[in-house]
Amino acid sequence: MAQDIAPVLNEKIQASFKNYCLKDRRITQISKRIRDGTASFSDAHDYAEHLGENLSKALVNNLTAENLPNGRLYYNIATRTVTPGLEENYNLVNDITAQIQKSIDKKTKVGLGSVRADFPKERIQGLIDKMTADDIDLEAAVKWLKEPIVNNSEAFADDYIKVNAEFRTDAGLKTKIVRRADPNCCKWCADLEGEYDIDSAPADIYRRHEFCRCTVTYISEKKSQNVWSKREWKTDPQDIEQRKESGESSKVSAQERISQVENIERDKVIRDYMKQTGYARSTARDSTRAKSPEQIAKDIAKIKERQNKIRG
Repeated sequence: MAQDIAPVLNEKIQASFKNYCLKDRRITQISKRIRDGTASFSDAHDYAEHLGENLSKALVNNLTAENLPNGRLYYNIATRTVTPGLEENYNLVNDITAQIQKSIDKKTKVGLGSVRADFPKERIQGLIDKMTADDIDLEAAVKWLKEPIVNNSEAFADDYIKVNAEFRTDAGLKTKIVRRADPNCCKWCADLEGEYDIDSAPADIYRRHEFCRCTVTYISEKKSQNVWSKREWKTDPQDIEQRKESGESSKVSAQERISQVENIERDKVIRDYMKQTGYARSTARDSTRAKSPEQIAKDIAKIKERQNKIRG
């Protein structure tokens, strides 16, 4: 009976990955900035990029002809080595970006928290399928273990930015998407650079090609909007100073607290609509806006009825 080498390979890959990360100066620098509370979303992108580079090196140096059966990267090995490595990067990126978000929110007195991006199973599955196709040899498979691994790790940070920008917009904060081009970028990336209101951002704002090192972040203005009434306000600077003088700088006003509770409930409504209908977040947001829970429930029932008829 042939020996199952996947667990051994995975252990070697993880050990190599951790060793590369410990020696990575940029990761060390960003980790210190995170601890100090001075890291930015651009740092999160750089962190994701370096995680991808380190994972890529770990995979390439361990998934070799000497270590693989028949010198080939088979599907059952890739799904148990490459996929876990990318899942680890996904978790690390979401964790550190959430920490950065928490520090930013503490400074701006925003108490919404953050949401976690979904792991892109289909995207990663597509990558696994390409590197394990029947008609390619190991040399061709290794190409998919290089830049595509870095690119997908960067995309984990982009995914986090996307879902949290949408979450904050749904919660009533004025949010802008910011894309900054790499100094040596191509014309396509240069044309995408800029700051955009979330509803008017280009469709390709989160897309990146091979070796793209542009950053996509977001900023939330202090100006808020109640997602139900559309009433807007800005926190009074004098009120903030009074809180500081009284030792209550970490507290928010009753008006802001009520709005935060309403906005969190609003996000739950959108997520439930998405879960039950399978619709995208933007569609769920628009379809549930200014509707009562009863009306939303009726709409969901109609949609599911139509879907069942189509499937049946």
